[in-house]
This record gives sequence, C-alpha cells and structure tokens, in this order.
Amino acid sequence: MTGKYDKSFLEHLCDYEQGWRFLFTFSVGFLGLSVLWLVAADPGSPTYVVTVMNVVGLSILSLLSGFVLTRCR
Repeated sequence: MTGKYDKSFLEHLCDYEQGWRFLFTFSVGFLGLSVLWLVAADPGSPTYVVTVMNVVGLSILSLLSGFVLTRCR
C-alpha cells in the first residue's frame, strides 16, 4: 500500500513523459501556425480575436508542458 505513495507528484507526471512530449510538440506546432495567422488576419476582426486567444492559450500550454519535460530529465 505504501508503494503507491512513495513517488512525488512530479514523478507521477514523468510516468507520462511521452504524452507530455506529444502535447509540447502539438502546442508548439499550432502556436507557430497561429502566429502566421495572426500576421495575416485583419486587426479588429473576429478572426484576429480568436487567433490572439489561441496564441495566448497555446503559449501557456507550451510553457507548462515544456516545464514538466525539463523537470523529468
């Protein structure tokens, strides 16, 4: 019963390192595409607003998953 609680929270997250790597790659890839769409969209349009929200969300997701990946090494 104690074996389940011997690991820290970070060690439990590192058990899913392949998933974190996929999430990081996915979010960075779409972040790059969103930045391109941000340049192409007209400021003030609904597309621009949605793209800005995507850039913010994907940036946070990239930072979070990148942080977990750096801590797992």
